[in-house]
Amino acid sequence: MKRIFLPIIILFFSVISYAQISIESTPKSFLNKDLSALLTATLEIEEPDLTQTIEYNNNPQNLYKTRRFGVVLPLNVNFFEKADMSELKDGKLWILRVKSPNAKALNLYSKNFYLPKGSELFIYNSDHSQIIGAFTSFNNDESKTFATEMVNGEEIIIEYFQPNYVKENAQIELTEVGYAYRDFGYDITKYSDEFGSSGSCNVNVNCPEGNNYRNAQRGVVRIMLRMDDYSIGWCTGSLVNNTARDLAPYVLSAAHCVEDVASSYYYSYFVFYFNYEAAGCTTGSVEPTSKTMNGTSLKALGSSSDFLLLRLNQNVPTNYNAYWNAWNNTTNASSSGVCIHHPSGDIKKISTYNTALQSVNLGYGQTHWQAKWVQTQTNYGITEGGSSGSPLFNASSQIVGTLTGGTSSCYAANADKLDYYGKLSYSWSSNGTTNDKRLQPWLDPTNSGVSTFRGDDYSTLSNPLVETSQNTYSTIYPNPAKNEINISLSMIQNSTQVEIFDEVGRVVLRDIIPANTTSYSINASNLKAGYYIIKYVSQEKIWTNKLIVE
Repeated sequence: MKRIFLPIIILFFSVISYAQISIESTPKSFLNKDLSALLTATLEIEEPDLTQTIEYNNNPQNLYKTRRFGVVLPLNVNFFEKADMSELKDGKLWILRVKSPNAKALNLYSKNFYLPKGSELFIYNSDHSQIIGAFTSFNNDESKTFATEMVNGEEIIIEYFQPNYVKENAQIELTEVGYAYRDFGYDITKYSDEFGSSGSCNVNVNCPEGNNYRNAQRGVVRIMLRMDDYSIGWCTGSLVNNTARDLAPYVLSAAHCVEDVASSYYYSYFVFYFNYEAAGCTTGSVEPTSKTMNGTSLKALGSSSDFLLLRLNQNVPTNYNAYWNAWNNTTNASSSGVCIHHPSGDIKKISTYNTALQSVNLGYGQTHWQAKWVQTQTNYGITEGGSSGSPLFNASSQIVGTLTGGTSSCYAANADKLDYYGKLSYSWSSNGTTNDKRLQPWLDPTNSGVSTFRGDDYSTLSNPLVETSQNTYSTIYPNPAKNEINISLSMIQNSTQVEIFDEVGRVVLRDIIPANTTSYSINASNLKAGYYIIKYVSQEKIWTNKLIVE
């Protein structure tokens, strides 16, 4: 994950509760203790042989690649064929335990997942200290894939409830289980290789060193990567803003994070952790809560400057308190700033530099910045495996680079506490001429040509999923529509981005209306019958229309 050089890249019941996108609810079995005693079906999975995995992790040639913390074990079973079922007054309940000895944490992968409206799915550990769900029909994806975050412990319980009024059948294939052998656990005094395992010199992001970067830290995420048929690893990324100011869920990271991702199919299994950080400057012994999302698509990648741009499959919920970070694509060397990251997959940390970044050549020209870390009032922040892809900020909280790697560590001499970041200025347009090799088309969709751009969140922009008051800029007809949407515009001199959101907030269509256009048509033949919001973003205005499709 963290590299020294990059000569070439190939391609209310819980003590600790995490939250994947879900609704607030309570598992039925929590309300009836007899159910847990009756429904005891258990799927036991043999503990994996980690000999080769440990050898891989200890091989010096691999120490600077993606930090691997887990392996994937095949299941390929139908949940309903293995689970115990009980008929309740208001519906049916299925429960299945999945257990694998000595696992630090487990998660689930499914390639055939569908929940009918009204049903609820929960996953939790045996002591109820971590509960995720309720998952509902909102979590259905067109690909029918689904992945969960890690749930601590060697046993997880899967609980599915379907009310009597729901007649449609659910599909829950337990395709694989992820088995974490390190980087998880509650008590740092008990386990040396679990939560809190990054180097002791690292500085928590909520220490004083982060006081000037409180918005910026809200955009930094921990990424759980599904790499191939067997391996799971860590990287870091950041939400990044674009000139349309539409809060598109773009995540900026490092290209080498995905060099071992064997198939584009595995991007649907990526999990993104928001707000995984200690509440204060001290770490404590209890793992903090976080919020997660799963599923993404690859938009752009540049090997020379080692950048990666992903787009999450869903919009970031407003209650995640996320921030879309600002950026600076100039070649000016910042004189001071920080990196915010997840070393070894640990809680969010911050490292500080106070001398000007140095432009360096790692084999492809002046593609990288060199940052030299300094001692601060709390400690000597550095980076580690798992930090790869993390954003380098200047003193104005603008991203200027993404982490490739370096020689820094808690035990390195001060002169060697150095790291290298792919320049945002190079990633902008110098890796190639096609959109999949440049940041510019994605982060400047309005073709503004600006070299710096501000950060945003839901408080600085209208929520794209909530309609605004009646606008004077556009009307649509016919409404209800069938095969075509006609838009009449007034007072719009600049190009306008159009996004159509369905009733659960998914973007189902995107288009660009050219500047000085007074009428425009969009093909709606592929839209299903239902209620939609059309959102328009021009250089200075954001507004919406209601739309009904018959």
